[in-house]
Amino acid sequence: MTNPTLHLTDAQAQRLVDGALSPGEAPEVERHAAGCAACQATVETYRLLASALDDLELPPLPADFTDGVLARIDARERASAREHRHALAILGVLALATVGAFAVAGAAAWAPLLSRSAEVLGTAARAIQVGSSFVPEVVGALRLQILVVTAALALPLLVALARLMPPQRAEIA
Repeated sequence: MTNPTLHLTDAQAQRLVDGALSPGEAPEVERHAAGCAACQATVETYRLLASALDDLELPPLPADFTDGVLARIDARERASAREHRHALAILGVLALATVGAFAVAGAAAWAPLLSRSAEVLGTAARAIQVGSSFVPEVVGALRLQILVVTAALALPLLVALARLMPPQRAEIA
């Protein structure tokens, strides 16, 4: 084994017991399991579990099991379709109410709002046009500083998140 500090993961131990290791990983996993007491114990635990599960009697399924499952699926799909129709109906009523409110209020009430919205969109478009002419040069000139500041902000966060994660066993390659 290339790294003696690595042990089998639970998934590898289960695949070993089930005979489901890929041809590429089987020799190394079997070699490691044969020489590592901790991994032998893990593999033996899974063998005992598999044996105990094989000894369990499966209860017979009710005669109407499949029909019951299919009926529940059908009921859930009908409920989902009904909720979808209700949501569309609510959106339709809301759209009609909005159009009705605009019609009742008249053009004098909503035309200034549309005019202001168009002015804001025009100003935003001009700002984007002006910004697109110099922002790439600024970012290009300051890319090292941007990288350093980003790293300075991200590294402490990543270290804190790494400490919150439970240790995991590495899988043998």
